[in-house]
Amino acid sequence: MKAFVVSTMAALMSLIHTSAIACEADEMMVTGSGFIFKVIPGSDKIKAYTAPDALEEAFQLELMEPYFAICQDGDFFKITDAHADTVEQAEAGQVGYVDSAQVINWNTREALSFSEIAFLEERTEIRAWEDTAILDKWMETGDLKLYPPAFRENLEATRTRERATRPYPVLGSEMRTLLARAEKRVYNVLLPAALRPEARVEIKEGDLDLAQAALTNATILVVFDATASMGPIASAAAKAISDALSRLPADVRNSSSMGFLFFRDVGDRDKLVAVDPIPVADATAALAKAADLMEGGGDEAEPVLDALYYASKVYDWGQIGRKIIIAVLNDDAKPKTIGGLDDSGGVPEGLDAISIGNALRDEEIRTFTVQAGEGAGPNLKGVLRAVARASGGEFLEWESGFNTELLTTKLSEAMLKEAGDIHADGKATLLDLEYDLNGYATIPLEVMDTEKLKALRDAGVEFNIDNGEGGVLIREGYLLENDDLLAPQISVEKDTVLDLVNLYSVLATVGVNEDSMIEATSQAVSAIAGEDYNENDNIEEIVEKKLGIQFRSDLLNFDLAYI
Repeated sequence: MKAFVVSTMAALMSLIHTSAIACEADEMMVTGSGFIFKVIPGSDKIKAYTAPDALEEAFQLELMEPYFAICQDGDFFKITDAHADTVEQAEAGQVGYVDSAQVINWNTREALSFSEIAFLEERTEIRAWEDTAILDKWMETGDLKLYPPAFRENLEATRTRERATRPYPVLGSEMRTLLARAEKRVYNVLLPAALRPEARVEIKEGDLDLAQAALTNATILVVFDATASMGPIASAAAKAISDALSRLPADVRNSSSMGFLFFRDVGDRDKLVAVDPIPVADATAALAKAADLMEGGGDEAEPVLDALYYASKVYDWGQIGRKIIIAVLNDDAKPKTIGGLDDSGGVPEGLDAISIGNALRDEEIRTFTVQAGEGAGPNLKGVLRAVARASGGEFLEWESGFNTELLTTKLSEAMLKEAGDIHADGKATLLDLEYDLNGYATIPLEVMDTEKLKALRDAGVEFNIDNGEGGVLIREGYLLENDDLLAPQISVEKDTVLDLVNLYSVLATVGVNEDSMIEATSQAVSAIAGEDYNENDNIEEIVEKKLGIQFRSDLLNFDLAYI
């Protein structure tokens, strides 16, 4: 067992890029039409960085979420996650640089969200076309075989998510005729996972062995409270894991490794000690030996969240493959990270259990948390349950009638079943492997989830995804209006909506003199679009530029001067 020294590579990279020229702006970027410039990430793997071409990550972009552009530096947009009208507001949010090729411009605030009926059991899936010529032919003939859509909704996936999540951003729309008799509005939208059925992962033949290891191997990291009270539990856990390992098939046992991350109170000696991953056959002996070194403690609430953040962001997982964490703790847990556990300063202060669980999920690390005793402080169960749930793992709670042996046996079996499932799933994926005409080994993208793709990237496998990169991809498509499935929505702040209502009310009022109407209209327009709007512009254009929406009514389609 050795103290883990955190790499300073990220800090060095940051210093290298401090000389990069970053763009500055007095006003937010706008499109050629005058709309506030927003972008949508092109997949679920897009990151913003601290400077153009920098390696230090600023933040991860959320799928289907809009980000506002401050300025452009070459091929990079400087963006913020704040819904900002001014640079000052933008700088108050998370700010970073993103490659313009990895995002899509969203020039409106209009989107299509799911209606209530979208979650009924029996209905037609949402369909979208990527080619307007094919769409036109389908609208003329209604023949889906000759003119099929490029995107068909996954109904099962739709039913498992919140109704309000992931609306389809609208880039534009127009009226068209369906089957020569019905007028339908066609929306140009951004769609998640709109992939052709033949989309695939292409792997160089020389990387096949590396790819197989990445898909079938598992690394298990045991994050263990190393204070004195945990000594007996560590001994029992070592025995239970050893017994479970002996029952594993040899190929699963040989493809798994185990590492350790021991943590104590901030005031203790060796408050954070890491052991690099080693073969599982040797790991149980390491845990048994560590049981003799448990010491310190005294503060019942332990900084398990700090240790888990360190595990997700700093720990050197070493071996290629997918990742599992087992976090074992008794007594109580601190409700937020304290920031003093890691001497390098790599763990921030103030992160709660859900934030840590989300960070683990984003890194594709499934986490099992374990209550290692019947005593539980006020935060223990809530913290461990929240981390497990957010990461997609499981919380093993101390139950009535449990003893240490029963708990550790249940833990080891659950953990090693996970390792076995990963190995079997990777083998099943490789059964879909074929060779194309160019000699590449190919796997259908539909069987490659984001966890597997990340494992390939981490392993250094050279691969390409035709029709895009990343896990869930975003691309443009065309949807027909359908009130049963999709409901248009406009994302506008409440105060702006009230100003817009006031504007319509003024224009609909009868018996108001000209000066009063102009004054009231001017106040309403300036409240919506800002004081610096051009009075000579069409009112509809002024408001559209601010809101980024397309009005179905022509009520605002005139110049203020014509009042």
